[in-house]
Amino acid sequence: MDWLLFLVIVLLILAIGDLIVGVSNDAVNFLNSAIGSKVAPFRTIIIIAVLGILIGALFSSGMMEIARKGIFHPEYFTFDKVLWIFLAVMLTDIVLLDIFNTLGLPTSTTVSIVFELLGAAAMVGLLFSAEKHESISETLKYINIDSTFSIISGIFLSIFIAFTAGMLVQYFCRMVFTFQYENRLAKLGALFSGAGITTIVYFLLIKGMSGTTLFSQSFIGWVLSNTLVVLGVVFLISTAVCYVLQRVFKINPLKIVVLAGTFSLAMAFAGNDLVNFIGVPISALMAYQNWVDSGVAADQLYQTFLAESDIIVPNYMLFIAGLTMAATIWLSSKAKKVTETEVKLGSQNEDDDEKFRPNAVSRSIVKSSFLLGNLISTIIPASIGKKYNISFEKEKLRQATQVAGDAPAFDLVRASTNLILASLLIAWATSKKLPLSTTYVTFMVAMGTSLADRAWGRESAVYRVTGVLSVIGGWFITAFIAFSVSAIFALIIYKGGVIGTLILMGVVLLYVILSHISFAKKEKIAKTEKSKLSLLESSDLDVYVRSKNMVVSLLIDLSQQYNDVLKGIGEHDISLLKKTHRELKDLRNYTNKLKRKSLRAIRELNTNDHKSAEVVVHSTDLLQDLIQSATFLSEESLQYFENLHRPLDGDFLEIVNTLNAMMYRFFFNVMDELKNERGPDIDLLRAERNTIREYINRHFEQQLNIIKVQHIGSKQALLQTGLFLQSRDIQAVLFRISKLFGRFEN
Repeated sequence: MDWLLFLVIVLLILAIGDLIVGVSNDAVNFLNSAIGSKVAPFRTIIIIAVLGILIGALFSSGMMEIARKGIFHPEYFTFDKVLWIFLAVMLTDIVLLDIFNTLGLPTSTTVSIVFELLGAAAMVGLLFSAEKHESISETLKYINIDSTFSIISGIFLSIFIAFTAGMLVQYFCRMVFTFQYENRLAKLGALFSGAGITTIVYFLLIKGMSGTTLFSQSFIGWVLSNTLVVLGVVFLISTAVCYVLQRVFKINPLKIVVLAGTFSLAMAFAGNDLVNFIGVPISALMAYQNWVDSGVAADQLYQTFLAESDIIVPNYMLFIAGLTMAATIWLSSKAKKVTETEVKLGSQNEDDDEKFRPNAVSRSIVKSSFLLGNLISTIIPASIGKKYNISFEKEKLRQATQVAGDAPAFDLVRASTNLILASLLIAWATSKKLPLSTTYVTFMVAMGTSLADRAWGRESAVYRVTGVLSVIGGWFITAFIAFSVSAIFALIIYKGGVIGTLILMGVVLLYVILSHISFAKKEKIAKTEKSKLSLLESSDLDVYVRSKNMVVSLLIDLSQQYNDVLKGIGEHDISLLKKTHRELKDLRNYTNKLKRKSLRAIRELNTNDHKSAEVVVHSTDLLQDLIQSATFLSEESLQYFENLHRPLDGDFLEIVNTLNAMMYRFFFNVMDELKNERGPDIDLLRAERNTIREYINRHFEQQLNIIKVQHIGSKQALLQTGLFLQSRDIQAVLFRISKLFGRFEN
């Protein structure tokens, strides 16, 4: 097969991969508000988004925006050089977006593709210029420097304008509706919803209709020239329809706004951003066909064809791409993870697990914000402050968001504001031809509205600010990595020839496979952890029984891991110790989440049920003690063998094996007694505990004598004494857990 044809086929295959990783990241733009507010069942939300994508794909202009915007100048490159640029771009894009998807961070697919083109074109242009012995100044003709500054300015504009607008608009919306908005919604709901739907329609007109090939240009021109009339009619009709739905059918009109906004953003995404993923491969295909027809050598045919021709993607290709994207949204776990990040950052529930760890920068920002807030509160008139506090009354906020079970992250008022404002800003920027990123706008609007809603309170502010800073930092890193990596890939392809290109493809393929396997393993662990945490949410059981089930479930895992640690010590098995240490760290993270979950379970208790509350809190605290001892023991053991210290002697290993068997039995006896409906037999467990404790104490004393007499190494002494001390702590805590549940049942 001809090498250049092979590259074109590879690019078309990469287009499918890029569609999958691209939509997995961009899906958050139109799913966040609907999923966060739980406006409808998840399946319904996805169906609406899928319909939007399919219709948007049909409405797409199919215009290959990248070449037409002049990110680089293809007329200065020969056909083979352009193929190398496109291949470097697609390989980089798949790797880059997959990394962000794996981390669960949203980024801009437009910015990534643009900077990849800039990086690859700059590198190929530099090498090509050197081959032709051109001056340094001549190399600048290959790329468009102005577009780079335009996009960077767009990033700053997107971040600042969207966040500020989201914060201010949501502040006024919340002042009007409050958190208990049912009464005011009855009066203003139809009007607000009508205005929201009108804004969404305006967004569709500006973003969707202006480029579609399905309608005649005369019809599109009439609609765009009579936009105000069209919007006025839409406002009257939508307001009337929402009023009827609210009054007659008792349907919340805000649900209509959120679902319509989800549909419109999905449609606009497919209609405009779709070509970011398939535009480069399709351009390569068109350029290949032009080269075949020309009869000119590949290294002699300059690409004036790409520079002068609008590359139109056929409708059937757009529809196939739409189907691929729709299937990805339905099936992709990574798309759900990216969406989950944005939903949690804006969640009203401060009991949620926080994904990001605070740092000095986030603490400084939060501290400064609190000081500024205190200063503003002294300046604002008392009447305005009183009205503000009524609208944001904490008791109302708590009642609106603190729901047992799987509560929404935020309400429909905020979800509507997110979608209406994002649509308005994107439509306005498009009409003014400003370089605004849809990802940046939708994310920062969501963060601005969450700040206005006091979702970033004392309990969560530092974590949420860290998350936002991480996402924003990722956006700038996207541009840098996209440019740098695509330039490196282009260098490998240019200088490495066929062999270098094949090796690069193999490395990227291997990365994608390993990334998928690693992510699947992590997802499996997360699902297992979630199912265990759900033991505290079983509504058909009382809190005490839920707590006991949770303890037994965790002891099953811990008993196996303790057994594996001692087995690893006995067999000098480093791989087993590594595996067990990872599992124990996961278990430690799980118990931290469990402690937060237990507090939520306590809130469901009757006020007089202090015993159940004590059992829940005390049992999770004891479980943390168990995990801490086991983790310390596994860490000490792993470091000892990894650092190649002296092998442990046979007599000590026999003692370890005996202790392992005794502890393993004790673990299961404790679990069996906890399952006993009459309560644990404390006397039976105490007798077994005493036997183990005597065994540990006797051999611990022997170890002290060995240290004195034989002068064994300090590392060996620490490991051997530490094993007995941590094991003694573990069996003591196991017995305390038994007594805790025994006291409750007796």
